[in-house]
Amino acid sequence: MLASRIFSRFTTLALTVCALGANPARATDLALQDAVSMAGMQLYLNSGAPAVIIAVVRGDETVIQAYGETAPGSGVEPDENSIFRIASVSKVFAGDVLASLAAKGRVKLTDPLAKYAPDNARVEVNGRPITLLDLATHSAGLPRELPNPDAKPSDNPFSAFDRAYYWKWMGSHKPAYVPGTTTLYSNLGFGLLGDALAKAGGADYSTVLANEVLKPAGLTDTANTLTDAQKKRLMTGLDPFGKADPNAPAPDVMYASAGIYSTGADMARWMRWHLDGAKQAQEAFTLDHALWLPYDGLKSVVGTEVTDADGMGLGWVVTLPRNQTPLLLGKSGGLGGFMSYAVLSPNRGLGVFVVASRVNFAMFGNIHSQVRELAAELAR
Repeated sequence: MLASRIFSRFTTLALTVCALGANPARATDLALQDAVSMAGMQLYLNSGAPAVIIAVVRGDETVIQAYGETAPGSGVEPDENSIFRIASVSKVFAGDVLASLAAKGRVKLTDPLAKYAPDNARVEVNGRPITLLDLATHSAGLPRELPNPDAKPSDNPFSAFDRAYYWKWMGSHKPAYVPGTTTLYSNLGFGLLGDALAKAGGADYSTVLANEVLKPAGLTDTANTLTDAQKKRLMTGLDPFGKADPNAPAPDVMYASAGIYSTGADMARWMRWHLDGAKQAQEAFTLDHALWLPYDGLKSVVGTEVTDADGMGLGWVVTLPRNQTPLLLGKSGGLGGFMSYAVLSPNRGLGVFVVASRVNFAMFGNIHSQVRELAAELAR
C-alpha cells in the first residue's frame, strides 16, 4: 500500500539530448537513467518536500526526472517545464557574468569595487581595496545580510534590502577582515557584485545576465521576474515551518545573490553550456571553473560549505578529487520555499542539479552527500 501511494505521487521524465536539440538518433543511456531515477526517488522520500526535480547531464546524454506534486494536494505532477526558484545558485550565474565580461576584457577580476560604485559613493578599505574577485569568493569581509534598519514594515521580507543603503553603509564601514584573508558568506557582497557587473555591462543586471549567460546558453525560461504565463507554472514551495511560501518578489539588488527562477530543462541546458565551454577550453569557462581562493592558509572559513571542500571559485565551492569523487564545483541555495543544489564536474563532462520544494536546512547536508555520491557513481 505504501509503495503504491509513493509511486502514484511521482512521474519520471527521461529526456534524451534530442529533446534539447541534439542528435535524435542517440538513445538514452538506460544505466544513467536508472541511476538518476534511484537517486531522485531517494532524495524525494528523504526531503519531505511536495516535489523534487533532478536534472543530470553526462556526455551527450541528459536525464530529467520529477517527483511529487507542484503544490501540496494538487495532484498535478511537476515536469521539466515546472518553474522554481534556484535561490543562491543565482550566485554562480553572477560568476558566469563576471567570467564572460573578464574574457571580453570589459572587467578585470582584480578591479576594485570602488571603480564601479555609483557617482559620489565611496568604499571603505581595510588593508587593501575590495576587488570583484573578493566579492565572488566571499572573501571581502562583509556581513551575510544588510537589511536597512529604516525600512518600512512590509509583508515582503526582502523589502528591507535596499541598494542605496548598501552603498551608504559601504562608505562608512570597513570590511571586518582584510579582503582575501578569510571567507564569510555574504549576500550583501553579491548584491554589490551585481551592481558592478551591471555598470560594467552598460545595462541593468537582468539585461547583462541575459546578454552574457541566458541567451548564449539558450535558456528560455530563466529570469529574475516571471511573466503571467510563467507564473502559472510556478510550483508552490514550503517554508521551514511547512507553510506555503508566498513567493515574495526579490528587489533587483538581490538578483545576483538569489533572484533567479528556472526550470529543469533550462538548468540542464545551462549545465551543458558549461560543460561544452570547458571541453572547448573557452577562456570564460577556464576562468569560471578555476579555484581562485584555496581555504588552505586562510584565517577563517565560515558559511561556504567547508566540509570536504578545498576553496572558492567564482561563486562555486570547489572540491578537489578524492576517494573516487572527481573534482566538483558546487553551489547550494535555499529561498522562497525551494532548496537547490548544482554540481559540475567539467573534467568528467558531468552536471547534476536538484531542487526540492521545501526549505529544510537540516536536509542540506543529506542533499549534498547524495548528489556527491551520485556524481562519484556517474563519473566512473
